[in-house]
Amino acid sequence: MSARIFPLLGLGLLLASCDKPKKTATESATQTTAPRVTKSSRPAPDESPRSQDQLQAAFKLAEEISPPEERNRALAAAVWDAMDLEPALARAGLQKLIAGSEEKNRLLQHVAMRLAEQNVDEAIQWAESLETDDEKSQAFAKIALVLSDKEPQRAAHLLSDSGVAGREFDVAVVQVVQRWAAQSPADAAAWVVLFDPGEARSAGLKETLAVWTRDDPQAAFTWIAAIQDEPVRQEAVAGMVTSILEQPEGVQKKLLDLATPEMRALFEKLKTGAAGE
Repeated sequence: MSARIFPLLGLGLLLASCDKPKKTATESATQTTAPRVTKSSRPAPDESPRSQDQLQAAFKLAEEISPPEERNRALAAAVWDAMDLEPALARAGLQKLIAGSEEKNRLLQHVAMRLAEQNVDEAIQWAESLETDDEKSQAFAKIALVLSDKEPQRAAHLLSDSGVAGREFDVAVVQVVQRWAAQSPADAAAWVVLFDPGEARSAGLKETLAVWTRDDPQAAFTWIAAIQDEPVRQEAVAGMVTSILEQPEGVQKKLLDLATPEMRALFEKLKTGAAGE
């Protein structure tokens, strides 16, 4: 992987749950919680399904509203209503929403997940057709999350190949790493070390090692010892020590018995610093 993986913006948000759509007059929200991806579903309407003519009329009325923010909210409600009955109409309406608006971002992410659940290749094709890098970032992130439940390696490659920066994209990188590490930590770690230097690589190493240490700590320590790139090795050491600090005391002792003197020294330093805060 080349310099297509970018540093995280706001590491503290990495494992935050995805926002859920606010209720409108015709919908209630669905929620997607990281790191587990659940099937997305359309918000339940408060009335019977509309006909195609009614849906088109709703779009027309929404577009006639003058204040931009009110028009945007009305269009978003119309898109939600059309999502199941007229998906093509819904996607066309989605493109008319204000770029970067909360309504458009939530709908875009929802559509990406719905399409990925039905056909990943079609979802990828749709994501590639989006206009801005930010929209592509959000779409590819959601597609990768859906894909990572069963094919984390393919999800990782999708993120690498799409190469679009963004908060949602960076969140997806770490979540995909978690899932891949649960199946093949050595392969996940090999992918992470190809990241550009920065918080994304550090976070990815920490998450990989946390999973690996739980399942096969000796292999994780051996892997760290074999790293030739010194900056990467230092990040791996820091990630391992941070993971150890998060364990119960009994587990900490067992892991520290396997650790190098360098790791034990860093552990004591971090532990003392945490106690002093």
